[in-house]
Amino acid sequence: MRTFPNLALGTGKALVISVVSVLPSNAATSDDLYNSYFANVLDGAPCFARTYDEPFLKDHPAQRVRKIEIDLSKQNSDGTPNTADRFEIGFGLMLKSGPDWYGQAARCKTNDADFECFLEGDGGVFRLTPQSGGGLRLEPGDSGIAIQGGAGEVELNDKTGGDRAFDLVQSKEECRSASAFFDGSNNSD
Repeated sequence: MRTFPNLALGTGKALVISVVSVLPSNAATSDDLYNSYFANVLDGAPCFARTYDEPFLKDHPAQRVRKIEIDLSKQNSDGTPNTADRFEIGFGLMLKSGPDWYGQAARCKTNDADFECFLEGDGGVFRLTPQSGGGLRLEPGDSGIAIQGGAGEVELNDKTGGDRAFDLVQSKEECRSASAFFDGSNNSD
């Protein structure tokens, strides 16, 4: 017959083995998620974007965003390589009220099921959640986000308006107009 101390010791060993077995798979999950969406996408710098056409915007009058994009930076601002634990992206959007882009950098980290990003300059937090088909859903955090641009600052939040979530798809073409603007080539779509 097993005594309580022997039973407890056996159960404790099983619990420790279970916890240790789970830890490596969680790390692999984060790395796999990062690799699937950022490290090995589109033969180079990945870009996720969405352009809303006039019929969509007419059906969603509370939405102010016409174009939105995120793209992976080549490396972190301190020169270190991007990793699942720490990577940088460019974030840009254009309102339906004009041709100016608003944008800034964001620092991100990979969680087990999504990416958490922090906009520079206390711009707030947003999440990128994988969607079926290889896209990402961008959702501002509880406090919203604020993005700088040539015409000032724009704020988006999940409480008001139609700018609560954006379903982005992999697309280099949709990111080119933002890149041209931020590189100084033009200021329109």
